[in-house]
Amino acid sequence: MEKDRLGHQQRGPALKFLIFLAIIIFGYLALKRWVSSLFPKTPGHSKPPPPPITDELVKDPVCGVYVPKKEALVYGRGGHLYYFCCEKCLKEFKKGRKGS
Repeated sequence: MEKDRLGHQQRGPALKFLIFLAIIIFGYLALKRWVSSLFPKTPGHSKPPPPPITDELVKDPVCGVYVPKKEALVYGRGGHLYYFCCEKCLKEFKKGRKGS
């Protein structure tokens, strides 16, 4: 090995490269750990499940709009229940049924 001006042995370029590489790897791992601590992972990495269905949709026979059954206007005739989105559709349905 060569000696510098003060008589110390000089390190070869391969050793300097290995030390440099070790510093880079250590820095990368430390940075990766720090970033992952900022954004904690959720278990399963998936979206939360959708809320359970609490009401079914019914179709208004006049305008074809689907309405939650709990909010619909109900009209019974001939043993059958009809569901409506609004008073206007209910009246229209009754008017049409009287004529038939």
